[in-house]
Amino acid sequence: MIISVQQLTVFLLILGRVAGIFLQAPIFNSRGLPFFAKTALAIWLTIVLWFVAPVYKLLPDSILAFVLALIFEVAIGFIIGFICNIIFIAVQSAGEIADMQMGLSVATALDPIFGASISIIGRLSFFTALIIFITANGHHLILSALQQSFTALPVGKLANFSSPKLALQIIGLGSTLWLTAIQLSAPIVLLIFLSDFTFGIVSRVAPQVNVFMLGFQVKPLLGLFGFMMAFPFMVKYINRLLEFMSQQIILLANSIK
Repeated sequence: MIISVQQLTVFLLILGRVAGIFLQAPIFNSRGLPFFAKTALAIWLTIVLWFVAPVYKLLPDSILAFVLALIFEVAIGFIIGFICNIIFIAVQSAGEIADMQMGLSVATALDPIFGASISIIGRLSFFTALIIFITANGHHLILSALQQSFTALPVGKLANFSSPKLALQIIGLGSTLWLTAIQLSAPIVLLIFLSDFTFGIVSRVAPQVNVFMLGFQVKPLLGLFGFMMAFPFMVKYINRLLEFMSQQIILLANSIK
C-alpha cells in the first residue's frame, strides 16, 4: 500500500486533534493510564477516522502552513477536552469548598491523576463524578464529539479562534463552573452554617463549653452526612451536566467555523 503525501498530512492533522483531546478530556488524560497505552489508543482512533473524516479541499502545501494547521487542530481538540473536563473541575471545586467549611482543607493527599494535592471531600467528589460519568457512557460521548467535530470543522480547515462567540462561550463556561460548584456544595455549607449558628448560641448560654474544639469533631460528621443526603441529587445534576457538555461542544463547533 502506497501512502501519498496528502494522506500522510491528513493522518497527522487528525492525530493532532485526537492528541489535543487526550491532553484535557477526562479519563483519557488520566496519569494512571500508561503513556504507551494512551499513545496506542490515540493512533488507533486516528486510523479509524483516517478515511472517514471529511477533509478540507485546501490542504497545507508548505511546512509552515502544515505546522500552523497542526497547531489549530491540537487547539480544537484541547478546547473540546476542556469543555468535557469542566464537569470534574466544578465537582472537585465543590468538594474543596465543602472541605474549607468542614475544617478538612489541611488534610490533603497527593492525587496521582492530577499530580497535585487534593483535599478529602474534593477527591471523594471527583471519583464520585468519575463513576457517574463512566456509568452514563460519558467517554462514548467524548468519542462521538470527536467524530462530529470533523463534520463541523473538516481536517485542515483553520478554525476562527478570534470569534467573539468563542470568547463569550469561555466566559460563560467559567461562570457555569463556579455556579455548579456553589450549588453542589450548598447543602454541606448550609449544614455547617447552622452548626456554627448553634455553637454561637451555646457559647453565649454556656461560656464554659469549648465550642471551638467541639466544632472540629462535629463539622466533619455533618459534612459527610450532608454529602450522603445530597448524593442522589448530585447524580441527577451530573447527568444534566453531560447534556450541557454536549450542547457546549456543538456551540463551540458553530462558533469557530
